[in-house]
Amino acid sequence: MGREADFVIVGGGSAGCVLANRLSENSAYRVLLLEAGPPSDRFFVKMPAGASKLMGNPEVDWIHTTEPDPSANNRVGMWFAGKMLGGGSSINGMVYIRGAKHDYDGWAENGCHGWSWDEVLPYFLRSEDYRGSPAQTHAQGGPLTVSPLRMKHPLADTFVKACTEVGLRQVPDYCAGDIDGTFVNLVTQRNGQRWSSARAHIEPARNRPNLTVLTGALVDKVIMEGTTAVGVRFTHEGRDEECRASREVIVSAGSIQSAPVLLRSGIGPGAHLQSMGIAVCVDSPEVGKNLQEHASYASSRFVNIPTYNSMAGPAQLPGHLLNYLLFGKGLLTTPPVHAMAYYRSDPDLPDPDIKMQFGPFCMDRNTRKPHSRPGISVFTNVSPPKSRGEIRLRSPNPQDNPVIDHRLYGDPSDMTAMIKGLRFVDSIFEAPSMKPFIAGLNAPARPMRNDEEWADEIRAQSGIGFHAVATCRMGSDARSVVDPTLKVRGTSRLRVIDASIMPVMPSANTNAPAMMIGEKGADLILKDHR
Repeated sequence: MGREADFVIVGGGSAGCVLANRLSENSAYRVLLLEAGPPSDRFFVKMPAGASKLMGNPEVDWIHTTEPDPSANNRVGMWFAGKMLGGGSSINGMVYIRGAKHDYDGWAENGCHGWSWDEVLPYFLRSEDYRGSPAQTHAQGGPLTVSPLRMKHPLADTFVKACTEVGLRQVPDYCAGDIDGTFVNLVTQRNGQRWSSARAHIEPARNRPNLTVLTGALVDKVIMEGTTAVGVRFTHEGRDEECRASREVIVSAGSIQSAPVLLRSGIGPGAHLQSMGIAVCVDSPEVGKNLQEHASYASSRFVNIPTYNSMAGPAQLPGHLLNYLLFGKGLLTTPPVHAMAYYRSDPDLPDPDIKMQFGPFCMDRNTRKPHSRPGISVFTNVSPPKSRGEIRLRSPNPQDNPVIDHRLYGDPSDMTAMIKGLRFVDSIFEAPSMKPFIAGLNAPARPMRNDEEWADEIRAQSGIGFHAVATCRMGSDARSVVDPTLKVRGTSRLRVIDASIMPVMPSANTNAPAMMIGEKGADLILKDHR
């Protein structure tokens, strides 16, 4: 093997960057981080509004496509995923949300010992450099900058007020594990620029002599001697290379790529591996299973005041660009989501199951491009969803994207909840605070008369939230892929540390939870190697 390190990390996404930083803080450990994509130090990554130029760009986006989904009119979905340092945190909407206390307490109660809210909160705080008003649930001095919105559209506060008018409470501090109501959200930005996991964790550590970061390094598999991980095989600059790991291999390639790395390494459902001509190292039946993703529908209305899509015409962009370059302010600093709300589709539910995200823009239903008319959108998710899918190998070749076989509405209860959620969104648009601004329907294109029409509209138009999780499920049962210390069952010196280990999706966008997993995972590793 041409290279050697103590720890080899497969994937430089939200969690992988955290691991590279924390493990290399100890100068005694040599750390190698392998990332398939390029560096992320480019203009459109740093500029928050630049994400629209990144998603769908094959240089920095995996651009996964799904199998036809029979629960959504057999449509083929496109699942964007960051393919550069920082992973999803380099192309996402920058929403900072941890989830609810009951999410993590539920993990712990179901066998994920050590992962309750009180036990994970310190790891959220360890990362954080909060730029808002001081609060006990926030921390300062960490690498990840979390800030209030730098430019908030006035209808964000109107949305929050409208939610209270139709029965939701205004949440005073949603980062305290209480998301039951409505609030203006925080973002991962510093001085108007995106603050990805790469900027937070890799840039400060880049000059450490014990940290090597290789971009353009596509990992084939973990090299196993028996059931012990001893290294990694990858392609870099057109050459096949191997690296020995003297302590551990950590797979942090994300919920869509971590399972395929394990599968190509001979760890997964035996019959599937044999069908691919891969020798079975560990027959682990749930590798790639349990896939969860937010189904998402964008309810949209035209409004009678300017919104960000109508403010971004060719004549206006030079002024916005100058404001951004000179002052770090203005339209180009804005994220897509300015406020959020959570709702119970059934009043008897103990916790909310509908997540809503308000954006001060609207898209043309036909072209999928920004509409010429000003408008607003509310993206509705069932959260957490009950529908499940799986990821399989398309071939043993790491150049081939995996098979994503998912049913957005495979569980009928998700469709039922989504319809109720969208009817509630309609009531928000009709609330006294919001109604004076509404100037017409955009999506759906006409009023829905009954549940059947809503179901047809949802199957035809809904997409995803870009929050895939759970394909390498953590648990204490024998079928779980990793145990609560994130070690891959049936192996030694091998862990998975990223959003794929979540047993159930938290009530959140997944970037902040993924970085928390990186922080806690690094702590677990360091404790084992003292």
